[in-house]
Amino acid sequence: MRGDEVPGPAAYLVRHPVMTDVEPFAALHAQVWQQTYRGLMDDEVVDGLSADTFRPLWYSVAQAYARDAVPADGRRIRVAVLDDDPAGWLMCGPARDEDAPTPDQLWALNVAPGHQGRGLGARLMAEVLGPGPAYLWLAEGNDRAVRFYRRHGFELDGAVSDDRHAGVREARMVRRG
Repeated sequence: MRGDEVPGPAAYLVRHPVMTDVEPFAALHAQVWQQTYRGLMDDEVVDGLSADTFRPLWYSVAQAYARDAVPADGRRIRVAVLDDDPAGWLMCGPARDEDAPTPDQLWALNVAPGHQGRGLGARLMAEVLGPGPAYLWLAEGNDRAVRFYRRHGFELDGAVSDDRHAGVREARMVRRG
């Protein structure tokens, strides 16, 4: 690929997380959240995000894959890299809510700012989540995410969370099939 070419979605390597992903993906997680949630989440929370915030999550995920100890409950976690640089990730699995509208839930989909708009999010959705029924929660006011998920068959269903975590109220989107 030439230096001025923008990579398409096929240029990314999508794989299970490994131990060497812990630091770069913890840092990327903080970066993505700082960009995405500024203005949606309390400033003190956004300002306090760092790799330290997300390192325990990434360590436990990578450790589970390293030990072949990922629960066989349908959870799927994949990372995307481009030339060994972290670009994004998707986490999904069984519904976490008692009143879930579908059995499968998209827990997290995040793409690094420099990799957005290249089809990576769509590729992760297609390969990891698949086309079936699913639902997700997103921050109210995250209009970019709403537009993205609508292009993938999700619609707001009117459900909102009453628990304002870090000042964020969440809305639910559902894809019926």
